[in-house]
Amino acid sequence: MSKFFVRLVSRLLVVCLIGVPFQVSAGMIGTSDVVTAAQAAAARTTVASFLNRTDVTNQLQALGLTAKAAQERVAALTDEEVAKLAGQLDSLPAGAWSDGATAAAVILIAFLVWYFLIRQ
Repeated sequence: MSKFFVRLVSRLLVVCLIGVPFQVSAGMIGTSDVVTAAQAAAARTTVASFLNRTDVTNQLQALGLTAKAAQERVAALTDEEVAKLAGQLDSLPAGAWSDGATAAAVILIAFLVWYFLIRQ
């Protein structure tokens, strides 16, 4: 190899080493952060599965809201809001829908619609 080529490559490497910082930082991820993220994901899954039900999508359409718009609005909620919403959904009675559960679902959906319309 010629000296010119070696010097050119050496100078190029020096410029690259000066121009590119080599800082790497690593830290421990706390258990509470992992648990919080997992709980938030589970809450979002619960709400999403509730919104995918046919009776809920029919009720949303009756209120003038598409299922896609409702899913976008749920995606815009914070983790705390989704956890609260999922907790309310989990507290609904299991089995057949009673009048109280239907009313609770309608009120919940109406609250979501109101919350996002006022917020915008």
